[in-house]
This record gives sequence, C-alpha cells and structure tokens, in this order.
Amino acid sequence: MSKMDFDIFENLVKDALSNMFDYAALETHPLMDAGIKPPPDHKGSRGDYLKNILLECINSLKPRDIDFDFFSIEWRSYVILSQRYIENVNSPELAKKLLLGERQIRRSQKKAIRAVAIILWDRLQAQRETFPDEPETNGFVINREVINLYQVVQSIIDLFQNNFERESVIVDFDQSQDTLTVNSDRIILRQIIIRIFNLLLQKTDCRHIQLSMDQQGEDVNLLLNLPGATFEMDEFLLLLHSEENKINQWLNELNIQLEGMRSPQGFLLMVRFIGQEKKLILVVDDQEPALKMYERYLSKTNYKIYGLSKATKVLYKAIELKPALILLDIMMPKLDGWEILQSLRLNEKTKHIPIIICSAWGEPELAKSLGANYFLRKPIVQKELLDILENFIEEK
Repeated sequence: MSKMDFDIFENLVKDALSNMFDYAALETHPLMDAGIKPPPDHKGSRGDYLKNILLECINSLKPRDIDFDFFSIEWRSYVILSQRYIENVNSPELAKKLLLGERQIRRSQKKAIRAVAIILWDRLQAQRETFPDEPETNGFVINREVINLYQVVQSIIDLFQNNFERESVIVDFDQSQDTLTVNSDRIILRQIIIRIFNLLLQKTDCRHIQLSMDQQGEDVNLLLNLPGATFEMDEFLLLLHSEENKINQWLNELNIQLEGMRSPQGFLLMVRFIGQEKKLILVVDDQEPALKMYERYLSKTNYKIYGLSKATKVLYKAIELKPALILLDIMMPKLDGWEILQSLRLNEKTKHIPIIICSAWGEPELAKSLGANYFLRKPIVQKELLDILENFIEEK
C-alpha cells in the first residue's frame, strides 16, 4: 500500500484509541474495513475484539527487562497511551504528571500512536496472509439517531487535517447551516464520508474542497465543490461504489444518494439525505442524562430534539427555533419551569406552542391551570411520551 494509505490508517488508529471504550463506535469502526477483524473462530462482538487488540498493542509497548519507571524514556510510549486512553487523563494533565512541555507531550503521543499503528499494520498483513480467501461480511445493524451533520463532517476534517496539509489540499467549510440535522447512523455515516475524503486524496487531482450544506424541501444536502479539479467524476463515483459492496448497502439503508456533476469551477459532489424533514422538539432540562434519555427515546422517530440545559435561554431559543412542541422540566436553577411557562405563554411568538411539563414534582391540575397542555410525570416512559407527542403535534 502507498504512504498515503498508511497515513489514513494511522489516523484511524488514533480515532479508535480515542473511542476504545465506546463499543458502539468500535463495532463498525473503519479499521474493521481495513482488515482488522476477528478471525473465524472468534467468539464475541467485533467491537470487543478491536478493543482487546488495541489493549494488546499498548501492552506490547512495555519494555522487556526494564523495571517500570513512570518517567523513563523507555516506558514513555506505554505510559502515555495507558494514561491517555485507558485512564482517560487529558494531555495537559499528563504533561504535568510527566514533567513535560506541551510540545514534548504532543510529539511523544504522536510517536506512541504511530507505534501502535505500525503494530496493527503488521498484524493486518499477517492476517491477510492467514485468511486470504475469507469473504467480507455485509452484516451490520443500523442505529439511527438525529445527528448534527456539521459536527460529524467537522470531526472528519479534523481527523484528516495532517493529510490535507501534507497534500496541500485547502478545505473550506461554510458554517451558515451548522444546525442542520439528519436521521442516520453516526458510525456508518462517518465511514461513508471518510471514504469520500480518502478517495479524493488518493485518486484525484483535487486541491481545494469547498464544503457546504443546504436543505431542499425534505432533503438535506452535503455539497463538496471541487474547483479546478479535472478528474472524471463518473469514474470517481464508480470507484467509490466499487470500494466494497457495503457502501452501496449503507447508502440504500440510510436513504442517501451520491450525485456528481460538472460545475463552472470544476466538479460538484452532492451527498443527498432523502426525506429528512422532522418535527423539532425543544427539550428543557438542566440534567444532561435526561437530555440524553429524550434523544435516545426519539432517535428512531419522526422527531428531532434540541436539548437546552440553561433555563434563561428558553424564550430566545423557542422564538428562534419555532419548535413543534416544548418538553419542560420544573426544578431548574435561576428560573423554574413555572416562570418559563409563564414567559412563553405571554409572548406572542411562542404562546401557541404546545408545552408538556415533565417533572417528578408539581400537580397536573396546576400545570394545566398555568397554561401547560399536559403534565407528564417522571420517570418518563417512552411509549407514553411518543403517544403524547403524536396527539398534541397532530392536533396542532
């Protein structure tokens, strides 16, 4: 494989280390597509296998015949990786613990990650020799959720930053539509976009990528304008689709279309997410686990949520977002739910929005008398929540 291939591989290793205890992320991580996959006799999940492989690689960096010394150069790669990715110590804190400067810790961490990448790279070559005829499996489980498209794409740009700089590729990302969301599988969507970037770097003369997003009716589009590019777009799309059968299956399952066309400046590649118009629910709760719960409950529905933990911003956000419905907690700092309810009902721009009080405290009769449409007692039951949303939003 080419040097670029290894650079991409090294970045994927870094990403996998950062998500080593996120089993959902590891289950369909791009490293699996690179060939780091369980042997035929493996019992257990793919994600668990990859996690164990990463831990083995880290442990293999322990020096032989040298007693453990937290500060020694010989033990530095092992110490840095175990502290960063197993003990979850952040880089500034680790630099202090090791008595190193910020530049030193960055260099040492990069060196340690590369060491793991080399170990995995060699393991990949050995695995290919051991199982040369092993067929690819196309089995995967779609886990849909409401995803901020800008955040996903930006995270991948960050992942490829060194590669873009090395190849002198300029990337511009228009942030004007940074609130657009899609209902998709985060891990699989990342893999699709990673493959697009990887092919643009490896197989084309593209030196400038202008990214933007827009919404047309119910569709959300990710646009990659490639000024000055002279490659054949049809060949690029064929190459992208032929990478593996998986990508076609993913595109079909997630209802995504890839379209390429010539533009006045060069080429335009469009990633179209079909039918993404969803009803927005503004969820107000100062507890992060509660916001995550609502997101999980509504992830595979026709609703998307905007979680808000600061009570003082509710009126402003309700006016800005124009949600189909508001789920409102009562016990919050600075402003309680009753005060927020009153401000929403007194404002001409928000008084029509259905409001559901969600709390373990308070009385249903009081909630309705103060202007709420319904009182939902915590702990929230998913089916009851969905039934209430359907009733009030459909009635509206």
